[in-house]
Amino acid sequence: MTTEAAPGARIKIKRIVHTIHAVGDIAACRAKYLDVLGGLIFAEGYFEAEDRDMALLYVADFMVEPMAPRDPARADKPFARYLQRYGEGLHSFEIAVDDGPAVAAQLKAAGCKLSAEYGFFFYVRPESTGGVLLEACETPMPNDPYDRRGWRPDWSDGHPMTILKLDHIACVTRDADAVLGFFTGLLDGELLADGRIDGPQPGRRVLLRLAETNVAFLQPDDPESGPLGDFLKPPTSGVHAMVWRVEDEAAAEAWVRKKGLRTTRKDCVSAGFAIAPADFQGARHEFVGAAS
Repeated sequence: MTTEAAPGARIKIKRIVHTIHAVGDIAACRAKYLDVLGGLIFAEGYFEAEDRDMALLYVADFMVEPMAPRDPARADKPFARYLQRYGEGLHSFEIAVDDGPAVAAQLKAAGCKLSAEYGFFFYVRPESTGGVLLEACETPMPNDPYDRRGWRPDWSDGHPMTILKLDHIACVTRDADAVLGFFTGLLDGELLADGRIDGPQPGRRVLLRLAETNVAFLQPDDPESGPLGDFLKPPTSGVHAMVWRVEDEAAAEAWVRKKGLRTTRKDCVSAGFAIAPADFQGARHEFVGAAS
């Protein structure tokens, strides 16, 4: 059970750095982000402690990190265990903080449960955040273009996908009040809206501003059925979709189909279309027009 931080002592979110996409085949995943979404890789690496590979890439203004275990059968490595239990899909999103160990200590003092503590980065378990797996890290990503003077978030202009920017990250929760308690009580998130939704099923939608990024948390009225209820059935990381804003929705959908991927408008959390998650290694990417 978490408790609110003292007034003025909320943990500062410097930035939402990226979402992690957990996959079994990192080469195939990288190719989809580059070829279909017009992404650009700026770093790759191997983390020996968890026997996993990663690629760091941008899609328009937002970073995604495909990540895969070298040996998916290893039960002694946390990321291989995650993939065995959860399967492919969006794994978490990461916040940048000033001091990893100090933030970890503050969260534990507030009753939060952490995992994979490596000092400079760690994870906050979903039961402590209102239902989403959250990474916190104090170190910048290697060679990150965002940290350079010439960084331009519109660098991808001209790609057939016509992506302008990330609109928001969509998460699903059973307890929006717990989400608010964590992200605006312990952390310095800002509540932008708290209202009702009809689609993809009736429920509550809490929209938060976390540093420069909007994150929506959807709480279905019936958490045991419907598309959101199905997503909530364990195990789940809580991160449901990345919703991108595109300049030309029809052109974007035509491009996705030209690349051999299926699209759907069924069960979308936005007013646009989605790439069938089965065609994108379990990740749900949705796209809405610029005027939506």
